[in-house]
Amino acid sequence: MQFKLPLRSDKIRLRDREQFLTRLAVLMKEGYLLPTALSLLLPMHTPKLEETLAGITGILKGGGNAAEILKFLGFKDHVLFPIEIAEYHGRLAESIDSIAKSFARTEQVQKKLKNILIYPVSLLIFTSVLFLFFRTSYVPNLTEMMDSLQSGEEGSGVPAYLLSLPDFFITIFALAALSVYVFRQLLKRQPIERQIEWLLAVPVIGSFMKLYWSHLLARELGTLLHSGISMQESLELLQRQNYHKIIQFMTRLSHEELMLGQTFSTSLEHFPFVSKDMPAFVQHGELTGYLGKELLLYSEVLMEQIEQQTQRILRIIQPSFFIMIAICIVGAYLAILMPMYNLVHTI
Repeated sequence: MQFKLPLRSDKIRLRDREQFLTRLAVLMKEGYLLPTALSLLLPMHTPKLEETLAGITGILKGGGNAAEILKFLGFKDHVLFPIEIAEYHGRLAESIDSIAKSFARTEQVQKKLKNILIYPVSLLIFTSVLFLFFRTSYVPNLTEMMDSLQSGEEGSGVPAYLLSLPDFFITIFALAALSVYVFRQLLKRQPIERQIEWLLAVPVIGSFMKLYWSHLLARELGTLLHSGISMQESLELLQRQNYHKIIQFMTRLSHEELMLGQTFSTSLEHFPFVSKDMPAFVQHGELTGYLGKELLLYSEVLMEQIEQQTQRILRIIQPSFFIMIAICIVGAYLAILMPMYNLVHTI
């Protein structure tokens, strides 16, 4: 079984990847072999059909597997990881179907986030442009008029800084985006232990990553165990894969604990990077003898928690933008009305 795949720069980008994976899973469940299913589907998902088929043929002739084919088709490591494991436990069609459902969930979240952000972000940008016009055209004229009316007295001009509030918020977003980019670049250069520490230290992200890592570990380990593979062999298999370094690190630590005579549930109690209730859930599965099935059930529970947490975050984003826009509008009113109010008192 080949785990480490050669890097390819000639990847093919498919249209409608979710539909592609769903249809591929259906065809394979109907008994079609992978090459045949791909030859049926690719004409609908790529304009570079001849180039794609030639690349897949080359991979198969070179002894490549399904993971390498999907890598050539442009899929990322989070897809290749379960595909590689599926080729070992033999449930490739089921794994592809599960990946397609995950794609659907991810796309729904991305579409909802886009719909939530497009209006307030556009409104914030429009407000910034409008306020820029006020600062360059309206404010100088108003200030000049007020200075002429307040000759000989200490007057206050238009507080133009209040009209800079949209620029202030946009600058904050730009700095935040830059900080995230720098953080990701630095994170990639760190060893796995340091990556885990950094991610867990980030508010909100830390709890989210615990759920995500626990979900992945429970799903892949549960699938292997449910297929009749022993715990030790399953952990060794997850250690040998190269698509998810953190899962590789987690299973290596668990395997070391098992070699010392500890149970899997006991080893999880020593790890700060898994969900708090995972050791108890695993212990129950060890006692009943259905650990594989219960891990699969637990992975679905964790996925629901991830979705609920994501929905809560999405519900906060749009009101936050509208609050910022409201602050900008109130600032504009104050910038215009305060000098007028002061002018009335000087007359």
